[in-house]
Amino acid sequence: MREYLLIILIGLVAAFVGIIPLLKRRVDRYTLFSVFLFYFLMPVVVYRIKLPGVNWWLLGPLVTFILVLPIVVAQGRGYKKCIFPMLLTSIGIGFFIAVMGHFLLA
Repeated sequence: MREYLLIILIGLVAAFVGIIPLLKRRVDRYTLFSVFLFYFLMPVVVYRIKLPGVNWWLLGPLVTFILVLPIVVAQGRGYKKCIFPMLLTSIGIGFFIAVMGHFLLA
């Protein structure tokens, strides 16, 4: 039970941090909600996936970056100024998720 609560807390922090660059660029609420849900659910994916040969600190940024690409492609046409911040934020939040999971859930 403690593990699930920590995953939810890490997801909430990651989601709120993930939408900050988009709030500054004034995107619509559907984009904000989709990115919020993406980062909220990302800790579950990162903590459950196992990739052989990938270190724990690289797993979060790698998985998050790869999975954010469809959102960037879908939203990139209307918000070209948000493509780079979303990609950069995904790497940072993925690293945050990996570090928090390594130290809090191990």
